Amino acid sequence: MSDSPWMPSPSRSTGNAAATPVGRIIEVATVLLLGLATVGSAWSAYQVSQWNGLETDEARIAASYRIDASREYALATQIIAYDAAVVSQFAQAVALDNEALQTFLEDTLVRPGFRPIIEDWRRQIAEGGTPTNLLEDMEYREGLFAASEEADTEAAAAAVRSEDAGSNAEDYVRLTLFFATALFFAGVTASFNTRFTKVVLLTAATAVLLFAGAQLISYPVA
Repeated sequence: MSDSPWMPSPSRSTGNAAATPVGRIIEVATVLLLGLATVGSAWSAYQVSQWNGLETDEARIAASYRIDASREYALATQIIAYDAAVVSQFAQAVALDNEALQTFLEDTLVRPGFRPIIEDWRRQIAEGGTPTNLLEDMEYREGLFAASEEADTEAAAAAVRSEDAGSNAEDYVRLTLFFATALFFAGVTASFNTRFTKVVLLTAATAVLLFAGAQLISYPVA
């Protein structure tokens, strides 16, 4: 009997016949491309998050170093103003040939770090020379502003690292779009019945996926 449950129906036979080896290959290729595109997209999104975090951290570090640089610069400027005031009084004592006042100023007002300069001036005066101008003494100025310049250097380096991290994050964002495109091409194959259309879509997905994979290999990892 044709209605017997033991007899295969014509529709079932047709469906089994449609499951050809080529169709199986297309199905397997679709699943493989979907998996690779999904993993690539997820990895790219993760890297975007990591690089954005590094960008924020380095920007915070750069800002901190800039604050330190400003503080050290202000401190160095205050020290120069203080030393200049002491120099003015010391010069008056020298002009008056007041050894007691010179000794007093050197022992009470002159900073320990400034004493070598005062002693060098006294030596130059004793030899009949003219003391070096305080602001023209590069060693003196570099010593005071060294901390500020070092902080500026660190701030600039952190800013560069922050920019690099932001650039890497943007690269991974574009890469995510490529993986999403491959995911779309592979995903819509199920919506078409013709084998030619499926092959075209899978070929496009493969091409995009290969391009994205080549880019992924060249990108740094956070």
